[in-house]
Amino acid sequence: MAQERFKSRGGFILACVGAAVGLGDSLRFPGLCAKYGGGTFLLIYFTALILIGIPVINAEIAIGRKFRAGAPRCMASLNKKAEPLGWASSFNSAVVAVLYAGILGWIIAMLVKIIPLCKASTSMTHSEVGNYFFDGVLGEKFSPLVFVCLIIAWGLMYFCLRGGARSLSKAAKFTVILPIVLLTFLAVRGLLYSNSGEALYALFVPDFTALGNAELWLNAVGQVFFSLSVLVGIMPAYGAYLPEKTNVFRDSMIIAFTDFFISVLSSVVLFTTLYGCGLQNEISQSGIMIAFMVYPTAITVVFGAGNTVLNCIVGVLFYISLAMMATQSSVSMVEAAVNPLSEKFSANKKKVAGAVCIIGGAASIVFATPYSVAALDIADHFANYFNILFLGVAECALIGAYAKKINLAGEINLYTKKFAMPARPLVFSLKYLAPTALSCLALWGVYHLVFAEHMLYGGYPLWAQAAFGWAVSIAVFASGFIICAIPKGKKLLYARKNKPIKKR
Repeated sequence: MAQERFKSRGGFILACVGAAVGLGDSLRFPGLCAKYGGGTFLLIYFTALILIGIPVINAEIAIGRKFRAGAPRCMASLNKKAEPLGWASSFNSAVVAVLYAGILGWIIAMLVKIIPLCKASTSMTHSEVGNYFFDGVLGEKFSPLVFVCLIIAWGLMYFCLRGGARSLSKAAKFTVILPIVLLTFLAVRGLLYSNSGEALYALFVPDFTALGNAELWLNAVGQVFFSLSVLVGIMPAYGAYLPEKTNVFRDSMIIAFTDFFISVLSSVVLFTTLYGCGLQNEISQSGIMIAFMVYPTAITVVFGAGNTVLNCIVGVLFYISLAMMATQSSVSMVEAAVNPLSEKFSANKKKVAGAVCIIGGAASIVFATPYSVAALDIADHFANYFNILFLGVAECALIGAYAKKINLAGEINLYTKKFAMPARPLVFSLKYLAPTALSCLALWGVYHLVFAEHMLYGGYPLWAQAAFGWAVSIAVFASGFIICAIPKGKKLLYARKNKPIKKR
């Protein structure tokens, strides 16, 4: 891995922004804003971003650069017994990548169908347009269209992965910059509606009466971790690719605030568009519902029901931007697993990426079947919520415990002149704030699962929850110990771990 580098600082920043910016920013973030009082959610989110999110993303990138490795080796370099933690994070990312690839396949299918939908919408009811994807595209049987789109999705992902750091940074130039341009265009269109002021008021003006809602605080803090794509093995892997003399603190701040900006931009698009189309009551916390039910309804009338051509253009641009963001997020998740696997077994990285994509593609076939919605909903809840939270508690506590020993603040500020990360707040955030916040989120989720939902998440049958939820979590945590038990490749994975830390 030591030979791989991003060719430029800009390539590193774009790749990290692409990893952080995804469907959670463009769909779930605006939905949470709508549910929890707009500006109130933004205020708490921003505070948590400063106190917790920025220290964690700095720490992950810095340890990746320090040990020039992905999550497994970084964790083992801190404490040999923590190696399974790193592998579990990497494999959980691979699971999440399968889920994101499934959604990417759906988005590509919707991109194919958005023009026919806009043309046919003039003779369809509001309900028929909203249910078009799940009834007409996905359907109740195996969907050949979605199956082909899933193949295309994995092909795109492999294309972005095959060249390592260089191809990741090149792909990010398109999958990050172009969606921002498209979202800006859609935001401008939304601001031209006569009631855009009302939409912006609903988005940005805080409702301070909501501050007493504990669920608001938990969701806002949780969104920081999910939005930045920390605790999933991505940032250590990207940190290992850093060019020499990179200012980690400065670049981490750029990544964090760019991610926040895109989340707010996506919220402006959603709020102004739905208010302008008279669909403000349709805003949902569910990103899937927004992407495949709410937005199609809005797109078909965004320029008026009679302006089919313009509506088609908006629809195509919107789903292209979603597809690019989903692609970059999926690629980042796969990279978090491919990186350490290729290193441990001294394997050709391109071949490892191909094998992971083939296995992931086979698993994602479920998203072309009638079980797709249940599989996505349950697996996402376990892999993208519970697993990340429990793994995150352990990771933050571990890094916090060893932060002084490895001089983590010094690594972060290595090439910083004036604008630097303070050491004490960094350690306090990693050792106490982040684990406490993650533990509260995990316990809250367990309480709702066990008591509020009576062990039947989302009303799904117990067999479905066991197959798509518990089995996934067990496999992820078991993988950490299984991979450690497999003999290493010819090159020792941890050959440099006992070398003294150089003072720089």
